[in-house]
Amino acid sequence: MAISPLGKGCPIAYALVLGWAAVSASTGVALAQSRTYPSKPVTIVVAFPPGGMTDIVSRALAKELSENLKQPFVIENRAGVAGQVGTEYVAKQAPDGYTLLVGATGYVIAPAMKKVGYDPLKSLEPVAVLARSPNLIVVNPKVPAKTLPEFLDWAKTQGSIPYGTAGAAGSTHLGGEWLGKVTGYPFVHVPYKGAAPATNDAVAGQIPMAVQDSMSVSAFITSGRLRPIANMASERSKLFPELPTMQESGFKGFDVYTWLGLYAPAGTPASVVTMLNKEIGTIMNSPEMVERLRLQYSEPLGVMDVARTRRFVEAEVNKWKRVVQETGVKSDD
Repeated sequence: MAISPLGKGCPIAYALVLGWAAVSASTGVALAQSRTYPSKPVTIVVAFPPGGMTDIVSRALAKELSENLKQPFVIENRAGVAGQVGTEYVAKQAPDGYTLLVGATGYVIAPAMKKVGYDPLKSLEPVAVLARSPNLIVVNPKVPAKTLPEFLDWAKTQGSIPYGTAGAAGSTHLGGEWLGKVTGYPFVHVPYKGAAPATNDAVAGQIPMAVQDSMSVSAFITSGRLRPIANMASERSKLFPELPTMQESGFKGFDVYTWLGLYAPAGTPASVVTMLNKEIGTIMNSPEMVERLRLQYSEPLGVMDVARTRRFVEAEVNKWKRVVQETGVKSDD
């Protein structure tokens, strides 16, 4: 019996050859992309104005990436609508790794509160988690309370308690609403246009309380012009080791902090995403960067590969959906 050689005389074998060729070609393209990327400048869109936590951390990262990968990583601030302007812009860019986004916690919160022009798990690919900053409850020193329980006892005598944040739909806003829900106290959100005016009004006594990321209030805590009474994260921070958490004050399951993530448009080659993830993980957890973050009252979240990064973002999406549902908060609250 004659055996047909591989080729058109053997349809199954011929199909297998074509299939293997296609796989080899796609693998070759991916390897080539990872080896040649980046071959030109990369734009990192920061969805917030210059000067804040997102911008400061992004610029430090861009500097290191530029040096390590031998191509400029250029920061472009596209602020507006609590980060949505920059996010929606990047979601529409070519998925080639040359336009990236750095967003804050609002990236996963906003879609749970209102209609936005992106899906946090479909429009963009999570590349890396960069850093986090504890969210703190701070009060004006004239408030007669040094702990959260003391503050809640004082709040009973005050009626409604206004609290300031950097704006609506961020982790500080939702953290304050969650606090009101679990304590049963009528806290009233006062959204400011940025962390600075909210902090300044708390220092001046125009509002008794603010919920802010630690970077925004650290200088005022150090100078004694604001008093921290609780860390909203689930565990104590090395940045404020003496400050109790909400859980230590009896509020189980409470875990709120501001975190930053880097994203690429959906469809960006996996080889590029993986390479960036590894490079960023090394940079953000280096002793030099850890110290730089500490001086800004921020800290890395540890090394996460691409799969773990995506699971982290998915968990945050689900957490904030639940908080929005439980608190009933609206986008204009």
